[in-house]
Amino acid sequence: MSDRQTMSSLSRSSSMHVVNSNSSCLHTLTQEEDSVLSLAATEKLLFSGGQGVHGSDIHVWDLEHFRLKTNLKGHLGSILCLTLRDDGKWLFSSSGDGTVRVWDTETFTCLYHIHSSQDVGDVFSIVFSSSLNTMYIGCQNTSIQWFDFSDARQDVPHSPNITHSLRSHNTPQFFAGPANAKGPEEQVTRRSIPDSSIYQNSHFGYVYCLLLGKVPNVEGEILFSGSGEGDIKLWKLQKGKPIEPWKTLKAGVDASTLTLALHDGFLFCGSQGGNIKIFDLETFQLIRSLIAHEDDVLALVVRGSQVYSASADGVVKQWNRSFEPLQTWNDHSGSVLSLTSTQHYLISGGSDKLIKLWAIAKGTSQPELVDSAAEDVMLYALEKWISMPTVSGVPAQLEECRRGAKFLKAVLQQLGAESRLIPGAPGHNPLVYGQFSARADNPEKQGRPLNVLVYGHYDVIAADIKKWDHPPFKLTGKDGYLYGRGASDNKGPILACIFAASELQEQQQLDVNVKFLIEGEEENGSVGFFQAVEQNIKLFEEADVILLSNSYWLGEDIPCLTYGLRGVIHSTLTINSKNVDLHSGVDGGAVSEPLIDMVKVLSELVNPDRTAKIPGFYDCIRPLTSHEDALYDPIVEDMFNNPSGQRHWDPLATGVTKEELKKKLMARWRNPSLTIHQVDVSGPKNRTVIPRSAKASVSMRIVPDQEVADITKSFEEHVRNVFGQLDTENEIEIDIKVVADWWLGDTGDRFFKAAESAIEQEWGQKPLFIREGGSVPAIRWLEKRLKAAAVHIPMGQSSDQAHLNNERIRLQNLNSGKRVIKAFLKELRTLDTAQS
Repeated sequence: MSDRQTMSSLSRSSSMHVVNSNSSCLHTLTQEEDSVLSLAATEKLLFSGGQGVHGSDIHVWDLEHFRLKTNLKGHLGSILCLTLRDDGKWLFSSSGDGTVRVWDTETFTCLYHIHSSQDVGDVFSIVFSSSLNTMYIGCQNTSIQWFDFSDARQDVPHSPNITHSLRSHNTPQFFAGPANAKGPEEQVTRRSIPDSSIYQNSHFGYVYCLLLGKVPNVEGEILFSGSGEGDIKLWKLQKGKPIEPWKTLKAGVDASTLTLALHDGFLFCGSQGGNIKIFDLETFQLIRSLIAHEDDVLALVVRGSQVYSASADGVVKQWNRSFEPLQTWNDHSGSVLSLTSTQHYLISGGSDKLIKLWAIAKGTSQPELVDSAAEDVMLYALEKWISMPTVSGVPAQLEECRRGAKFLKAVLQQLGAESRLIPGAPGHNPLVYGQFSARADNPEKQGRPLNVLVYGHYDVIAADIKKWDHPPFKLTGKDGYLYGRGASDNKGPILACIFAASELQEQQQLDVNVKFLIEGEEENGSVGFFQAVEQNIKLFEEADVILLSNSYWLGEDIPCLTYGLRGVIHSTLTINSKNVDLHSGVDGGAVSEPLIDMVKVLSELVNPDRTAKIPGFYDCIRPLTSHEDALYDPIVEDMFNNPSGQRHWDPLATGVTKEELKKKLMARWRNPSLTIHQVDVSGPKNRTVIPRSAKASVSMRIVPDQEVADITKSFEEHVRNVFGQLDTENEIEIDIKVVADWWLGDTGDRFFKAAESAIEQEWGQKPLFIREGGSVPAIRWLEKRLKAAAVHIPMGQSSDQAHLNNERIRLQNLNSGKRVIKAFLKELRTLDTAQS
């Protein structure tokens, strides 16, 4: 499939869906140390219950960002069943402690704590009838019990917490798990189920599953129950009356009935051993017995016209109307214990302590389809783009880089932008240009609209697959993070900017021109970038502001606005001998050794206090102003007072005063530095050889107002002077590999103010103003060439691992970053182009 065909479904038509051809898991959540026995979900929240080994909490997850929101505490044993009221406002939970709790899903408080007047053992199943306002539970002691919430029976404050367990070795092992101690007792309404609301010996086995539903040609709701005996029983229900046995469906005595689902007049029964038995509810006949799985069928879910089954064999299957399997997923490494669904997701929980989500299209049942909501399309585009290993500087990846560039061009065009490729240097990667034009009918705007130039790069650093926890070129969602090479640097932020502009254009709110300049050689020194821009300067020369998002927050929690980057000069020093590699036992002491000369030269580059020995290196550094000094104060306060706000690896705040910490930050951000990165030698590199050549990589980070040319000249002169003082027969070469100028923004200008306002609108707090020790080669050059100010809005967190193994970006940051860019572009519409 071509890239254009791949992107053809990025249309904003509400009826269009994006096909995910590999049907892979969309996101994975980790439930600490507990098997996931039970699941329930609204469109915004997911509730999961654990085995109780490490606690009996109900975990509440945010489905927008796939993050743990809170834990519901109260049960003493494993959470065996979770179900929701039809309106989603109440959550019912049952446990191995023999009780049921009812929770408010908005406040997450426990409303009711309900227990039986009898010893029930485990409560395996719960259903709730909204029409009867009554809850029904299936119990280990073979009873079915019910509780009418409209009953005026007196509350039972401080009643004993009846915690029986009749668990035996015959209980299927997937329910097993020791109880744990309870936290502080909550003030909740306590109710007891009276003997009059208990149907004893409803089955000749544990009542594992209950289901409420309709039967053709029969009025009212019917209660279905399945048990260890294998039979399924149907019960008629009436308000204020005991359940009435109506029919029994014989499923055979060979296996327990563990789960039930109802669809289109058919009852699906998941059985011990792996079969799914299907009854026609018009004739009440067993019409099929599917050999569905290799082990117990533990969960069934109906979505659209499809039925999904999950099994102890670790497999989830999808079945169509003809009872034929459509797809199979085996992402879990253990038993799949639970299933639920929303309009968008099929969700499974397993004994591997993982919750997995597959995307389902709204109104359909195909889990490989994604709804066309903007975030979903953005993630789909990111998934496709990450799969292209656009590693610059590697000839073998040149075609992948070109494919990545073409893909980006197709994305821009599909979202309504003008786009084309700009050739790069011969043998190197092209640039991608795109433009979303401002609306022409803005009555509030006089003169031309502002021009925003978004700069970024689609090339990435190479990845060692053996050192990653996930395939680096496959986007993997886990615990609210998206893992993949380029997810944070820089493909994710680029797409967030593109989709921000596209959405504003779609909403007729785009009042500025947004141009994109995305290069493919940034990680390789921006080879050919400047020449390519010069040759196409008419596309960019009217830019009023340059926007980039190519760095990270200082910590994990507080948003940042970057106003400065150090420049960099990369050099390679090579000392060569006229001799070949020699043996130290033969020639040692008789020849000038390149490696010894190299050590002597390198020793004259840095002082004991870590400052550079280069003459004039510190002469032109811009003095610290009181305004900039004050910008460090909230950063220092945060690092001292909020450990989670520190960089996840940062030792700076350990054992230092606030003033010392400020100095260390300045040393990283606003002071120049010299670093020796590596030393290499020729030959076999064993301990007896005198290498004929020694090579060292040295870089200098430069800051305002150092001049690249001056520092380079001083460095070369100093190295040659030091080398010239050596009594050596060898020769030295100095090769300046990469040069990038420093950049410093004006935090008080209107564009930074607009960015600060946009960040505060989204995150509810002002950003920290930070500088970065790293470099972006193009940004200062673009500022000078286009005479436009630059604004740097980082999206990722300090733990994003850019350039390292397991690179990631938090989904919340990606989505919020898109909204920040939208707000920034909307802020700009109030600005006057005459000030540019």
